Amino acid sequence: MDMRERLRPFGISFEKSLEDLIRGIRSTSSDPEKAAIFLDKAIQECKAELKTSDLELKSTAILKLAYLEMYGFDMSWCSFNILEVMASPKFQHKRIGYLAAIQILQRQNNDDALMLMTNLLKKDLNSVHYIETSLAISGIAAVVSKDLALDIVDDMAKMLSHSKPLIRKKAVLAMFKIFLKNPEALRAYYDRIVEKLEDPDGAVVSATVNVICELAHMNPSNYIDLAPRLYAMLKESNNNWMVIRLLKLFSSLSLTEPRLKYKLLPEIKSLMLSTKALSLTYECINAILNGNMLSSDDIETAHLIVEKLLIFFESNDQNLRYVGLLAFIKTCKIHQKLIKKHDKIILTSIYDNDLTIRETSLDIVNSLVSEQNIVAIVTRLTVQLLPYKEQQEHLDEINRKLLSMENEREGELEEDGEDEDYEKNSYNLIGSSQQPIVVSDKYKFLLINKIIEICSMNNYENIPNFKWYLGVLHDILKLNVDNKVSNVDSIISQQLVDIGVRVPSVRPKLVDMCLELCHIPGSSDEKVLMFKNGLSNCIWIVGEYYDEYIQDADVDSDADSRASNSDIGEDTKYSAIQIVDSISKQRSLERLGHINFDGTVSIYIQAIAKIFSKFCSIFGENKWSRSQFESVNSLSKKIITWFNKFQNSPNFEVQERALSFIEVLKLVEESIQSELETLESSGDDTAYPSNFLIKGFVPLFTATTIKPVGLKTQSKIQPPVDLDLGDAFDDQSVVDLQHIYNRLKMEDLDINFSDDEVDDDKSEREDIYDEGTETDTENNSAFDDSGSERKQKKMPKNDHEDDPYYISFDDSHDSNKKENNTGKNEMSAEDAKKKHKKSLKPKKYKKEKVLRIEDDDDVDNAIKHTAKHSTEKDNETPKHSAFLFDSSRLAGVDLKHSESTEEAFTNEYKEEVEKETDIPHEIKIETPSVQPVKRKPKKKVKKKVAVIE
Repeated sequence: MDMRERLRPFGISFEKSLEDLIRGIRSTSSDPEKAAIFLDKAIQECKAELKTSDLELKSTAILKLAYLEMYGFDMSWCSFNILEVMASPKFQHKRIGYLAAIQILQRQNNDDALMLMTNLLKKDLNSVHYIETSLAISGIAAVVSKDLALDIVDDMAKMLSHSKPLIRKKAVLAMFKIFLKNPEALRAYYDRIVEKLEDPDGAVVSATVNVICELAHMNPSNYIDLAPRLYAMLKESNNNWMVIRLLKLFSSLSLTEPRLKYKLLPEIKSLMLSTKALSLTYECINAILNGNMLSSDDIETAHLIVEKLLIFFESNDQNLRYVGLLAFIKTCKIHQKLIKKHDKIILTSIYDNDLTIRETSLDIVNSLVSEQNIVAIVTRLTVQLLPYKEQQEHLDEINRKLLSMENEREGELEEDGEDEDYEKNSYNLIGSSQQPIVVSDKYKFLLINKIIEICSMNNYENIPNFKWYLGVLHDILKLNVDNKVSNVDSIISQQLVDIGVRVPSVRPKLVDMCLELCHIPGSSDEKVLMFKNGLSNCIWIVGEYYDEYIQDADVDSDADSRASNSDIGEDTKYSAIQIVDSISKQRSLERLGHINFDGTVSIYIQAIAKIFSKFCSIFGENKWSRSQFESVNSLSKKIITWFNKFQNSPNFEVQERALSFIEVLKLVEESIQSELETLESSGDDTAYPSNFLIKGFVPLFTATTIKPVGLKTQSKIQPPVDLDLGDAFDDQSVVDLQHIYNRLKMEDLDINFSDDEVDDDKSEREDIYDEGTETDTENNSAFDDSGSERKQKKMPKNDHEDDPYYISFDDSHDSNKKENNTGKNEMSAEDAKKKHKKSLKPKKYKKEKVLRIEDDDDVDNAIKHTAKHSTEKDNETPKHSAFLFDSSRLAGVDLKHSESTEEAFTNEYKEEVEKETDIPHEIKIETPSVQPVKRKPKKKVKKKVAVIE
């Protein structure tokens, strides 16, 4: 060992260095087992080296451990060895110690080591060698904790006056990290930080602006007084990076003091016109948008912003195009007319090679959709769902349509007298070639949602023809067979339900489409399971609108011919018997019916019952022929046979519906059989159907039509004045139940009860229960025991929320709620018949009538929806990361010196903001501080009260 120590100063070492460790890791990286063995051996060697007294060897071991820590190893065990290396008098060792401390002590929980490090940091901070001082400041900024911030803040503040600019700059930046851990220190040393704005060194000033910018982001009102000084720096500075930080700072200040806009906006626009740096141009635009300096009346500034943003879209750099698109979207939300004038920017971004740009452009595509261009835009979006090889075949056709759209738009601009040269110039700048690319399933799902959103917005006002829209939805489902994006069948089928409820004229076509999606006729179990999530909605549509579907087969023929299989086959319409036959052959439905959590088959059972009811209603209430009775009898037997398969289903909802309809259909079958026997005995060919079928079973699904109702309609119904949902039906029962619960609770807590005491307690509780029952019977003699139970169920929630013996019955009605919800989508049959009559002469397509949801205030225009969507994203709470710091504690620090001064400033500020006729030049930016503007007391104006009748 002594020989090794004597040879080490000459560069001869027998221990592994960091270079040897890296070579060893690279040589074993191909074999995980060898790599694990090598790393474990290296750590053991480092542990042995740390036990020596040689600081050279220890520093090398610490350096290797710091490298291994980046592989995920926990190195907190060597924190005290790091302190030994940091305390070395040699700078080479000290630097390694600080490096390890910054890397290891920052990530691990080493409070004990940090406490021991305090004196060492103070010593190095006040060292005569400024390099050691710089090293200590860097270490403090990285590992500072709450306790360390309290101990070190005074010493760090002294470094703000150091003779070396490097130390002053680092001290300013380190003070910000101390403020994060100790917010009260900001109040004490705020003036010392502000003084650094006048520092002779530009780097120190830039660091100070950085710190103030970060501080102002949390609480801008504290730094309004600095506006004159910062404005002078903005005008005089030639450093683009410091100007960028000043712009960020002013964007925060202008949110608190709106009057700054009048002085800042001309200077920012001047910077935009004079600079050639794209980074500074973007920050100027960002400061205007984020600082609320762009109003809806400021058309000149909006055009200037768009003109500068077009340079970003010209670039081949995807990052520049992305940030340009973000700023363009923010601008268009304020000036909505710019969306239509520059629609090619968005249309080109939708097919950009960068998926992030595509996804961002989807947020605003709603705003440029109209009845004239919706087909081209939806086609452009749908093409992206095609397989990679097939996309190129459709791009030429899409571009041709876009060129036609552009020519039409230019013609409109000429008629309106718009600046044609400006518009053409903006379009010609976007010339990037569009190539097919492979997109992710997540993006495809967003794309499908966006297609549905832009087609259904504003009550489907942009849809030229609903048969086209149904074709789009059908194409999406066909493409999803190869794409296999999850949950697409569910959202498409929900859209089909909405169309069926609100567009009566397309119901026959819609039922035909749903039969195809449910593979009726057919028995392809594999294809049925692929569309599993959409089966329930589609079969609901078939059951709900089967009568309109079958009546559309031949308007001029009577009900009997429409229901016959031969006629229906010629018109490609499927009878109820064919539908039930096909469903009964689909074995996959039997498997779904025996899955406890799947509710598809329960909807199937309900839909088949509806189909049977509407099949019977087609024949009317007049006399039926023998063939009609036989058709209905045959259909009922088929349905009963299929329902029998689910009598013992473990799915309670499926079992209950199957058994219920089996019993009802047996009664129907008996009544029909009785009518057939009467026909045979009497020799007649016709007879009236039974009242049980026509006036009993059929009206279950046809008696009442339910129109679409908005979500807010129910809340507009005022409850009765004398209704108090918080009161119990029987106060005494509530008191008795509370006594029982209290005694049971005391019994559980007292573990020293004897058997006799327990028996006495039980008898006492029984007596109380009997007394409560008698009281309830006397007060409510009109109700039986079952009624008493219902009363207890309807008691206030607060009386049972802590009761472990209370059983809730809320979940038992989920199926009924679901059935009632689907029942809301029924439409008027009379309106549907008027829309389903076929015209003998060919005519042009007319826009279908869309039933508007009653009292629905949720539908808004596209630009408001986009703005709300973006605002929700902006207001989302950011997820914390190990690499980010929490500055929320600084928001509560108020730097005002006295309450009276603060109140005076607040009142003056509110007065200026509320006054609409503020004079822009009344803020004197050139003065060293912002003085309150003296105003004459305003005359009180009597406000008019708006009366809403």
